Amino acid sequence: MKSIKVFFRLLLVMGIVILSAIIGIIIFLWLDDEMYCLDIGKIYDPIQKICRDDCLTWNKTEGCVPITKENMEKKAKELL
Repeated sequence: MKSIKVFFRLLLVMGIVILSAIIGIIIFLWLDDEMYCLDIGKIYDPIQKICRDDCLTWNKTEGCVPITKENMEKKAKELL
């Protein structure tokens, strides 16, 4: 009888741990859109909440900085 109680307590603890891990992973994936976009080589648009591949960068003043030769040269100079 005692071993059955121990088994069910262990089962309950394992269930809580597994459920907590699943909830943590779901929250991480749901909140981590910006990092996902960067991982796949795109820019996150916080206004439209999408990954964009037509922007060189994104900032609050200009929004999407389009990919043009001038913008690419400007960005390269900033990085040097």
